[in-house]
Amino acid sequence: MTSAERKVLSGSSLRMDPGLRIAGMTGPKRQSPVDPKAPTRFGSRPMSAQDLEAFRTELRSWLAANLTDDLRMERVAELPEEERIRRLRQWQATLAAARWVGITWPVDYGGRGASIQEQIAYVEEMTRAEAPQVVGSLGIGIAGPPLLAFGNEEQKQRFARRILSADDLWCFGFSEPGAGSDLASLRTTAILEGDHFVVNGQKVWTTLAHHADWCMLLCRTDPEAKRRNGISCLLVDMKSPGITVRPLRQIGGQAEFNEIFFENVSVPRDNLLGELNNGWSIATAALQNERGILYVVEMQILLARARDALMKLAKERGAVANPVTRQALADIYLGVETFRHTCQRTLDKLLRMGMPGPEASIIKLHWTELTQAMPRIGMSILGADGLLYDTPEPRSERANPEQWVQNGYLQSPAASIASGTSEIMRGIIAMQVLGLPRGT
Repeated sequence: MTSAERKVLSGSSLRMDPGLRIAGMTGPKRQSPVDPKAPTRFGSRPMSAQDLEAFRTELRSWLAANLTDDLRMERVAELPEEERIRRLRQWQATLAAARWVGITWPVDYGGRGASIQEQIAYVEEMTRAEAPQVVGSLGIGIAGPPLLAFGNEEQKQRFARRILSADDLWCFGFSEPGAGSDLASLRTTAILEGDHFVVNGQKVWTTLAHHADWCMLLCRTDPEAKRRNGISCLLVDMKSPGITVRPLRQIGGQAEFNEIFFENVSVPRDNLLGELNNGWSIATAALQNERGILYVVEMQILLARARDALMKLAKERGAVANPVTRQALADIYLGVETFRHTCQRTLDKLLRMGMPGPEASIIKLHWTELTQAMPRIGMSILGADGLLYDTPEPRSERANPEQWVQNGYLQSPAASIASGTSEIMRGIIAMQVLGLPRGT
């Protein structure tokens, strides 16, 4: 089983779903069908089958010439962490030089202005080629869109191309110990003093902060304002004096999350993104733009591979003779196929309407259930052998590849929380898909 497939089972490869809602954020509006002659919201008209095939051919040819075996997902995952990050930065720079990263971005800022159809084809081809995940995906997916939408021209020129080339890696100072799902209650402060802000506070669950060069930070700039009012977004250099990053070790031994402490950190006023006290709009845009629903293209492929690995394990250990296990495996097989068809329907709606609807929450919920069910069945197949687990060293993601079931089992509970809790997903489905009344 590849590292990417293990990440599917553990939940760590999930791309944020548009169904994610933070308290106070509204759901997606119903869209009218797209005029086939009109530009899409990504700046490109729908493509002909011939043009789309030419796009695929160009990408396949480029990958054949540039993606060496030592850069495949599985090989890169085996490298020590610092070396892995260095190699992935180099790979992303190669992608950026050929405009094969951030392809939806405007041409003027290093992208291709790609259509939705091209995005789908891009994810399919990159996944099937076993290209490594882009190390700067957080910057491209979350930081980039609001930077291009809210930033001034100087900020765009300063940051955009460095995000695409992985010269700058980004993290996001959103969640706090007392402000997770209820992000509007954040307490980190940024007091304006002349030409700079003075930042104090704490952030938590910050992915890859230990490698990040910059942080998109939400903080309270008006202490008298309530809730979402008085929140601003600052672009913070992670090398600034007064910043401390501490790892949060997970149950499986990995430590990709961190907590960040800000103690009298000076941030230039020029690093304010958008208007003062208008950070909530930027947060909404950031969370709704992270590669959107297109993560499901990759997930379909990786879930099917993970399912096949589970079936192989069951056959090797003779577990298929057990009727209970056999039925559980049948449920998984059909579940992955159902997931694939649901994804295809949603992608079809994306192509026709220009934006997914709240039905995307069904995909997130179903993905969670499959992600948790597969390692649970795997553990039942392993029996007592499932108790064996070599805990990775701190700051290493190099779990024993032979123990992918155990690692997936330990990390799978997080899938119920990542990118929107299952309870929130069920609420969105109930109200926005089924039309049920809001509970009292």
